[in-house]
Amino acid sequence: MTRSIPPWLAQIVECLELDQPVIVTLAGLARIADEAGIRTPARVVAHRLRERGWLLPTGLSGAWEFAPAAHAGPIGRGGPLIPIRAALALEPDLPVALALGSAVWAHGLADRAPERAEVAVAPHASVPVGLRRGARVVRYAAGLGPQRLKQVPTHRLETVLVHLATKPVHVTSWGAVAEWLPDAAAEADEAKVWRELAGRATAARTRLAYLLQGVWPDLAEQLRQDPAAKVWMGPRGTLRRHSEHWRVADTILPFDPAKLPRAHGR
Repeated sequence: MTRSIPPWLAQIVECLELDQPVIVTLAGLARIADEAGIRTPARVVAHRLRERGWLLPTGLSGAWEFAPAAHAGPIGRGGPLIPIRAALALEPDLPVALALGSAVWAHGLADRAPERAEVAVAPHASVPVGLRRGARVVRYAAGLGPQRLKQVPTHRLETVLVHLATKPVHVTSWGAVAEWLPDAAAEADEAKVWRELAGRATAARTRLAYLLQGVWPDLAEQLRQDPAAKVWMGPRGTLRRHSEHWRVADTILPFDPAKLPRAHGR
């Protein structure tokens, strides 16, 4: 599909082609137009580029995906990370990171990413409406700083493991967790797991011990304690299994964590 470029827009498209940004913001367009000596307001520039298929919607106002000429038409890169990239382009300090299955995929331990990016936002932070629409947002305060993977902040594997135990209801597919948990445990650093656990409730530590008993038994035993009351793995309801050893009532796991294969090197 041919996309026209009026002469007055050619310089702007040329700059975008040279820089190859995934996300273009209104502020970025204003800067490019100013440097090119174009007096047309940035919103008009954005409108014209959208009309001609050079900018594609991201779901967030003031941020678009750039569709370069190499795509031979108004075709974006797609993928589940566009909403979080757009949100961060607009608010670079937004306390957001890829989490759970999306983080594990970014670490290269899962073959596919969830259809909607799973992102964690600090408990009291404001979340852009477009990010809520384009991604699955959960509230979680990580103890460790994120890594930058796939060009976005991403929870460390140790954070993911503790997140599973702290907020089991945040997980949408425990079946998928069973597939990558041994690999995540094999690559996680024990000292960082303890750091991520610091200051968290006894229940989180107990659930983590229960979850890791098969894949990382040595750490699970170190984590084991005798909580004052039974700890629920999942919402209170019909039990799938009960462990007196770990003091856990499990209502959520579709697998027995004791039967998962031991992580290599653990």
